[in-house]
Amino acid sequence: MRLKGVSVAKKKSPSLPERSLILDALIDSPDVESVLRLCVTSEPDGQWVIATTVQLIDSMPVYALSSALGDAKRRVRGVVGETADIYVEPELVRDPAREDPATDVIVIKASD
Repeated sequence: MRLKGVSVAKKKSPSLPERSLILDALIDSPDVESVLRLCVTSEPDGQWVIATTVQLIDSMPVYALSSALGDAKRRVRGVVGETADIYVEPELVRDPAREDPATDVIVIKASD
């Protein structure tokens, strides 16, 4: 672009990080079952933005869920560096190891 004799060059952003490295960082945990969505992009100013949805087991206590999400974000930050914006969203799925009682054995006490 030229403005009255002054040349203005577009800021060249570094290439985006490899998705496979980010996927490996996210899945490198016993808490993360799978990665459901991963978006790796950059803002017009060159700032990287990583947004992901990870699948976690629904029976995890809240403190463990919070810790698992924080750990996933920390591992991705180790791959992409400190300046990237990282968003990790949980998707909770039923724990296959947990067995609910059959409905015919559930007793609900009532009074008339």
